[in-house]
Amino acid sequence: MARVLFAWLTAAAAAIGLMAATLEPALAQARWDPKTPKLPMARTWAAYKAKLPPYTPPRTPDGVPDLQGTWGGPGGAGGDDIEEHEYVDVTTPPQESFVSDPPDGKIPYTPWGLARRNEIRAGLSRGWPGETGERLYADPNTYCMISIGPRGGLGDIIQQPGVVMIVAARFHRVIPTDGRPHLGDRAKFWRGVSRGRWDGNTLVIDVRGLNGKHWFDSAGNFYTENTRMIERLTMVDRNTIDYELTIEDPTVYARPWKMNYPVRRAGTGGTNNATGTYAWRSDVAVDPDPYASEVWENNCTEGIDNNVRSMYSLGFKWFRGVTPPR
Repeated sequence: MARVLFAWLTAAAAAIGLMAATLEPALAQARWDPKTPKLPMARTWAAYKAKLPPYTPPRTPDGVPDLQGTWGGPGGAGGDDIEEHEYVDVTTPPQESFVSDPPDGKIPYTPWGLARRNEIRAGLSRGWPGETGERLYADPNTYCMISIGPRGGLGDIIQQPGVVMIVAARFHRVIPTDGRPHLGDRAKFWRGVSRGRWDGNTLVIDVRGLNGKHWFDSAGNFYTENTRMIERLTMVDRNTIDYELTIEDPTVYARPWKMNYPVRRAGTGGTNNATGTYAWRSDVAVDPDPYASEVWENNCTEGIDNNVRSMYSLGFKWFRGVTPPR
């Protein structure tokens, strides 16, 4: 009975977490059929992107690329597992890896890091291979904690001279592009501290000061407070941003690694809710939504009491980060 209850709570929490991103495709909240074809991600996007013609984005009055607009997340099934996987349950369809480098789509953990990830995954009690049946940590999204990377999506991008702002439900990011230095290493935040610069047509965002208390996905792939992330946002057509995320942390990864996927302007391209497939052409509106250009608030609150009590009653603990070996 408890396992059934947890499965229901996990699905509900996943839906809440996806609503928190505001712009995640509605399909990511669906119940997936076991016959769902493998959803495309980094590998398919790389092949598609290689065939695109060169694109020069419009400029703002101060001469930098104009990225302004309302943008979604990576599509597909959100952050079920950023590595390639097969069908797991109704909440987790088969999907290609988000990881574009290394080419095998695997996160290059150190032996210690991989063992720690596997320990976390073994205690998910969701039906993943290798689970022990023991309950360890609940996905931090269950508690409505804000994240970065595939689960964070983008949102409304607003630009002013020397600054880029990313605004979505429950959070916003202010990214200076005027050359100011980072804060000291002791400052730690859920989304870290961002500093931006322009590299031709690309916005490069250097993210440091993460608190390391979240996961990249719902399957236990983690980062630490030592992790540095580099985001690169490049418009490849008027409705598509090529989003690349480089992750560096020698305390848990054997080398830097990357994720890469498209982010669509609201109301264009992306996931087809009727067929579970992608329309890679960004000029095709596959899921018309009269509210697509609006960002709505929601009631998913950090540490929401009911979720905390429910997870604790089922034997799960709050994930407080990991301490890598020195």
